[in-house]
Amino acid sequence: MRILLFVLVLATTAFGQGGKLGVFAKSGDVGDPVTKGSTEFDAKTGQYRIAGAGANMWANADQFQYVYREISGNFSIAATVQFLGEGAIAHRKAGLVIRKTLETDSPMLDIVLHGNGMQGVQWRNTKGDITNAMDFPFDGPGKFQFKLIRMGNAITIYTAKDGAELKELGHTQVALGSPVLAGLGVCSHKADTLETAVFSNVSIEQLPTPAAKK
Repeated sequence: MRILLFVLVLATTAFGQGGKLGVFAKSGDVGDPVTKGSTEFDAKTGQYRIAGAGANMWANADQFQYVYREISGNFSIAATVQFLGEGAIAHRKAGLVIRKTLETDSPMLDIVLHGNGMQGVQWRNTKGDITNAMDFPFDGPGKFQFKLIRMGNAITIYTAKDGAELKELGHTQVALGSPVLAGLGVCSHKADTLETAVFSNVSIEQLPTPAAKK
């Protein structure tokens, strides 16, 4: 996997935790799962408690609970995520989600934590396409920190476990256009069952265009 190199100037714009959903604007279910999910934001702790159902986030149809905001251009999004409870399905998913639209088969990219501790990157290049995926070695459940940086069509993925330093896993190219939806998602992998994850240290920042090489 090639490493993506880029230069960022220092100026950024961070979105404050002012609204009822913190740095995000809206929440709801994608894909109309049988059991409806919910999103709760605690302004005192900055934590999001997200309960989501849904058959899966996979193939050419996604079902999950989503809290998100619209954002254009280059940006970063980051959060620490941990599941609550044992869970009914090992492959329940929670993580950072970038989508072109709220349609169930929208082009998208995400970095998700599975219930068994596996981390995976998933992406769909065009509407209605089958999802591509890359899963990474894992050693069990825990608390994971995720970060995505989008620069043009390039999205770079970083992860860490249990407070370790963030490390780059790699990058991919997904032409989602602009603006996109960026946020947090939870899918139970079982349409009639809710699973809950807690997200903390959540941030989303607008990034400038890299300085041109001379």
